[in-house]
Amino acid sequence: MEKFSQKNLLRISKFTFQKLITILQMKRIIILISCALSTWTTAQIAPPPTIQRSNTTSRGLTVNSRKGTLIEKKISNLGKFKNLNIQKIVTKDISDSSSESLLGIMYEYETFDEISKKTLTVDKNELGKLIQALQTVEQKENEKTTQETKYKFVTMSNIEFGSIYREKLSSWVNYIKIPSHYLNQNLLEFNKDELKELIGVLKKAEQEL
Repeated sequence: MEKFSQKNLLRISKFTFQKLITILQMKRIIILISCALSTWTTAQIAPPPTIQRSNTTSRGLTVNSRKGTLIEKKISNLGKFKNLNIQKIVTKDISDSSSESLLGIMYEYETFDEISKKTLTVDKNELGKLIQALQTVEQKENEKTTQETKYKFVTMSNIEFGSIYREKLSSWVNYIKIPSHYLNQNLLEFNKDELKELIGVLKKAEQEL
C-alpha cells in the first residue's frame, strides 16, 4: 500500500510538473502574440516617419547646393554700384517648394582671352550686419583722426568691404575686394560720397529680400 502511494505521488508530481511547463509555454506564446499584435497595430496607426532635409550644409550653402532635385533660380536687378550689379536671387526647390532669397553681387572680369561673369551672394541677416558696419565706418570717417586707421568687414563669401585712413593724404579711401584669381581685377576703390551711395543701394536691396 505504501509503495502504491509513492508511485501515485510520483505520477502526480510528474503530471503536475509537465502541466506547469505547458502552462508556462502557453503564457510565453500568448506574450509573443500580444507583442506582435501590438507592434502591427502601432505600425497601422502611426504615420510613416518624416524625412527631414536640412536647408543648409556645413559650408553654409543652401537650396542652391541640393543634389538630385530640380532647382529654379530667378534673378532681378535691384541697382548698380560702380561696375557691380546688385541683384535679388530667389532659388526654389520644385520638389518641396522651399525657397530662399539672397543678395547677389555680380561682376565681370576680363583676361586676354576671355570675359567672364561671377556672382557672389549675401543672405538677408548678413546684409543687415554689413549695412550696420558700413554706417559705422561712415560715422568714423566724419570724425577727426590723426593716425592711420583701417576697418574691414568680410562676408561669408569672402567679399571684403574696407576703409583706410591715409595719414599722409589726410583722407579716407574705401574699397571692395572681390575674391578672384586676377588680382588687378578685384579691387574697387571709392570715396566718402560713394560710400553713402553704396549704403543706400544696399538698404533698398534689403527691403526687397
